[in-house]
Amino acid sequence: MYTKTEYRLLGLASAALLATIGAELLGSQLLVTVGVGVFALAVAALFAVMSVVLAVAVARTTDLNMLDAAAADRPR
Repeated sequence: MYTKTEYRLLGLASAALLATIGAELLGSQLLVTVGVGVFALAVAALFAVMSVVLAVAVARTTDLNMLDAAAADRPR
């Protein structure tokens, strides 16, 4: 499951990569530099967001398992 932020960052990284390829074909060094920079920032931000989402998912799973164990220990 992906978040909306992950989809947006992935789209930004893809667009920056395509813009970089197009700028390379046009021969514009400035656009290539900007495209590579935006691509690098988007990928770094994507990995950061993915790490946070993973940490939150693990924390929620741990909390749910603790609740289930407590419920199982109660006498019926």
